[in-house]
Parts: sequence; structure tokens; C-alpha cells
Amino acid sequence: MRKLATWLFLLVLLLALALGGMYGFYWYQVKTFVDDLAVQVSGQAQIEYDAIYADPRGEVGVDGINITLTQDGIRIPVQSIRVRSDDPFFFFNPQGRIESGDWPGRLSLVVKQAEVGLDSGLVKSIEQQAALAMEANPLAVSPEALACGDLQQLGVAEMRQMGYSRFVSDMVVGLDVDRYNRRVTLNTDFSANQFGSSTVELEFSVASDDLVPAQLLAANPRLRKLEVSYQDGGYNQRRNSFCAEQAGVEVDAYLADHRQLMERTLLASGVDLPELLWDIYSGVNQPGGSLMLTMRPPGGLGPEVMAALGSPGDMIERLNLAVRLNGEPVAVNSIDWSRIQVEPVPMPAQGDESLAGEEAISMDEAVEAVLAEGAEAEVAEAEISDAVEAETAAAPEAEQVVMVPDIFAGMPKRALKPEPKRYRPTELSQLAAMQGHPVRVKTDLGNRFEGRIVEVENGNTLLIEQRLDRGIITYPLEFQQIRSAEVYR
Repeated sequence: MRKLATWLFLLVLLLALALGGMYGFYWYQVKTFVDDLAVQVSGQAQIEYDAIYADPRGEVGVDGINITLTQDGIRIPVQSIRVRSDDPFFFFNPQGRIESGDWPGRLSLVVKQAEVGLDSGLVKSIEQQAALAMEANPLAVSPEALACGDLQQLGVAEMRQMGYSRFVSDMVVGLDVDRYNRRVTLNTDFSANQFGSSTVELEFSVASDDLVPAQLLAANPRLRKLEVSYQDGGYNQRRNSFCAEQAGVEVDAYLADHRQLMERTLLASGVDLPELLWDIYSGVNQPGGSLMLTMRPPGGLGPEVMAALGSPGDMIERLNLAVRLNGEPVAVNSIDWSRIQVEPVPMPAQGDESLAGEEAISMDEAVEAVLAEGAEAEVAEAEISDAVEAETAAAPEAEQVVMVPDIFAGMPKRALKPEPKRYRPTELSQLAAMQGHPVRVKTDLGNRFEGRIVEVENGNTLLIEQRLDRGIITYPLEFQQIRSAEVYR
């Protein structure tokens, strides 16, 4: 019995020594990798750390890191850095496995409490670069600073006035590899204290399970999903109060003025956003505002699909957008994206008091203003109406230019633009003459097909060519199955 106990003790001791040796080797591999990395970046930064962390279950890292930039001595302290994997053996040769495309199923990098002070050399260098940019264009006003008193930008100095002294941030970057379905998902999560947080999720499909980094572009990656979210963590309230104080108004008045100036700025660039998008913009600027934007393009989005799209509106429609503002869904599918791009409207010149504080007036309001200064309203209105009809009749039909009377001299005379291409409802009998055109079809069962018209067989069968993850497929659809068809033309 005593001999058996001795053998058991020796067996346990040998197992303990073996496990201890394996853990020691594991720990040594991690330390070697960190030290080699420190040597590789020694020309740009000096890395120091307090302790190595090694968990055989698949988590390694370092604690108490100090990163000192070599060029200007800027110091960035970090509480900890962790790398996690669902395959513990990955850390025995991480570089070799990545270069060979042998990725683990799940891999993540976690950075906790990275600190940058607003008085640090890094921030001061950014501040100097912003000052040089302002000197190059002294009249420029950043969109963030619109209606914020006399400020032209919200930079580091303004951040200090808002009460910020340092930024402490956490970051997580994750990679999920699904070889069976040939999907790669990249996730990022970033948050900064008293500022806000954001997340991004990118999902791609690839045509091959060869995930060697140098070969990924040749694997025809296609975007399957993009989800971006933002959550205010205190910045909105600080900025709104600060800018309202700079402008000498209440917060609500500042927000209204800011939106008005943003509208004018975009109109000057030829962009006229619908009211629904302005509601989203106003909502996300409120304290605690949150926004989530999701894109799920049907069949994925690849270079060949983007090349076939004819306008930004078609691109947006193809992305299949979904938006949630402060947790509530927003019906962005009701937006007519083709109407967003308009003729630029020049902004009032600085110091032009005739336009300052006034909205752009319509033609009817301009007529009323002229009539108020003229003779009797009825006579003047008749003269103006006759003048408009005469000028319009005299204009050549080919030019399609709308002429206006002399009272509107200086207002732009705009030629009517041809209607842009878009998906238009099309009779089935016309499909045969539209080979090669993009088409969208809805069947009686509610299924939707999208692709290019190959041909119409026997006068009653539509062949649609559709590009999928693993190649091209052609669908035959009988006319009797089709409820509606739209052709891009």
C-alpha cells in the first residue's frame, strides 16, 4: 500500500513538473514575442512593461505598459494589452500561422485604459498642425463650429474649456473566421471616458478558404454586412452648453442656428437633405444621443456591382440601409435619394447685412416685395404675368430654359436637366429589347430577384444573370410567375 502511494505521489509530481514546464515554455514564448516586438519598433518608440500575462487557455498579454515615442519623448501609459484566441496553440507560433493563413476561429486584441493628456506633446503637435491649417485658410469654419460664437473650429483649446484634461480610452478589435461558410468578420469597439463610444462590424464573404494575407484580395471579397453605431457619453452636453455660451444664446437656440447654418453649407455644395435626415442629425446631437446604421446589400457588394451602378442614389438603394435613432427605427427607405443633389446655392458673403439672418426667399415672395414698392398690386401683377408668358414663349423649346422678367435679373436661369437613370416599372413585353440592362423582378410568391437581363426565350421566359459568392448563376422565370419588373434605364 505504501509503495502504491509512493508511485501515485511520483506520478502526480511528474505531471505537475510537466505542466509547469509547459507553462514556463508558454510564458517564455509570450515574453520572447513581446521583447522582439519592442526591438522592432525601437526606432519609433520605446516599450516598457511591468509583467507578462499568460493563460494557457488562450489569453496572453502584458500589464503596466509605457510607450514613449522616440522622436519627441511623448509618453502614453496603458493599463494592459491582451490577445485572446480560441486556439491556445496559436501563441506558440503566431506570426508563422498568420503568414500561412492558418487563422484561429476567433482572435481579439484588447487595450485597456490607454491615456493621453491634453497637455502631452502628442496633443500639442496636433494642435500646432491645426493652427497651421487655419493660417492657410483663415476664413474657413469647420462644420462642428458652426453657430459656436466666433469660433472657427473646436480644437484642443476648446476641449480644455469644456472641462476635458485627458482622454482615457478602451479598444477591442476582434476577428472571426468561418472557413466552412467562407466568411470573415471584423469587429471594433472603441470608447473614451466622458466622450462617447462607437462600434463597427464588417462581414465579408470570400470565394476561397485560402486566407493567406497576400492572397485575400484575389479571393474576391464581397461586403455582406456593415454595422456602425455611436453612443454619446457626455460630449454632446458639454459642446452644446459651451457653444451656447459662446454665442450668448440658450442651448435650444444654438442647436437651431447650428442646423440652419449646416443646411446652408450643404446647399452651397449642392446637397439638399430631406427633413428625415435632418431629424436624425438633430437627434444624434442631443445629450445621450445614439445612432446605429446597418447595411446588408443583397447578394453582397463587390467591385463588379459597384461598377454597374449608375448614380449615388442607386448605390444607396443597393446597400439596403437600416437606421435606428436613440433605439427607434427610422424609415429611411422612404427617402428619394435622387433628389438630394441640387444646384449649389451660394452662401451670403461675410458682412453682407442684406442677407444676414434671412432665409432664401422664393419667387413668389420676390414678386410680392416688388409689387409692394410699385404701383397698384393688380396692375403690376398682370404686367409681370404677361412678361413671364412672353419670355417663356420666346425661348427655344430645345433649350428648355425658363426666362424671367427684368425684376429677377441676376437670378440664375437654369436649364432643365434630363431625368437621371433609375429603376423604372417595365412591361414584360418590353424586356426582350433590353438585354444587358440591370433588372429587378418580384414574383407572385413575394421573392425578389436582381441581376442582368440575358434574354427572353420563346417570348415568355426571362433569363436573369445573377452574381453570387461562388460564381454566376442564371435564373429562368416564366412571365406568369412575375408580378412586376423594373429595369434600370
